[in-house]
Amino acid sequence: MYVIIGIIFVSVFLLVFSLGLIIVTRRGPGITMTGRLSRYGYGTRREEKEVSSFSDRVIMPVLRRIASVVGKVSPKGIVKSAEHKLELAGLLERAGVNVYLAVKFLFAVGFLLIFILLLILYDFHLIVSALLMVLIPISYFLPDIYLRNKINNRQEEIRRSLPNALDMLTIVVEAGLSFDVALSRVASGIKGPMGEEFNKMLKEMNIGLSRREALRNLVRRTNVQDLDSFITAMVQAEILGVPIGKILRIQASEMRIRRSYRAEEEG
Repeated sequence: MYVIIGIIFVSVFLLVFSLGLIIVTRRGPGITMTGRLSRYGYGTRREEKEVSSFSDRVIMPVLRRIASVVGKVSPKGIVKSAEHKLELAGLLERAGVNVYLAVKFLFAVGFLLIFILLLILYDFHLIVSALLMVLIPISYFLPDIYLRNKINNRQEEIRRSLPNALDMLTIVVEAGLSFDVALSRVASGIKGPMGEEFNKMLKEMNIGLSRREALRNLVRRTNVQDLDSFITAMVQAEILGVPIGKILRIQASEMRIRRSYRAEEEG
């Protein structure tokens, strides 16, 4: 009886803790309820301090220890693959690859303990045992399913906002401003993943990367075919000395056509 109670307690703790980690990785700066209210004069510094201190004192220290251990024992191939997936999902800077691997580990252990409990309760019934043998590996990949959904949604947002972004870039460049200045203007005016990626590109160029390198990094971080086509055209234009305004105008027109085709197919 005590064994069952212990397994229940540990399982629930691990699953709740794992879900908490996912919430923490989704939460960016200033998007907590306290942060929102404080903008309008509500909420107190004491409330903010309590929220941050709980995270700093309880969640993050345990998370860092687990993530450190999991990161050390994980094969380099798995770490590299997880890092790229987090980058595509836009979560790499918020979470980090070790945090993600720790969440996967906690999910697997938590579900494993629950499955052991069910086996004990059902007296190791054959059908239950076979079912659990299938569900145990699936539980390990639940965070991957969540991450894949995040990646797909983010890529779709980029795909939808790209035509408008190119239209804005074309207008600003044809008004006489440089591409870098135009990119800065557009990045500040676009919300969502597209604006985030443009801002990352600007930061990379500000620290010394060439425009070509920053463009290629943008492709790697997004893996969106439409954006890849645009970046390829921009790189070729830079190599051949073709005016950027002309390339932007052509690409913007092509993106609008692609968007209309997709709308017809979906409709």
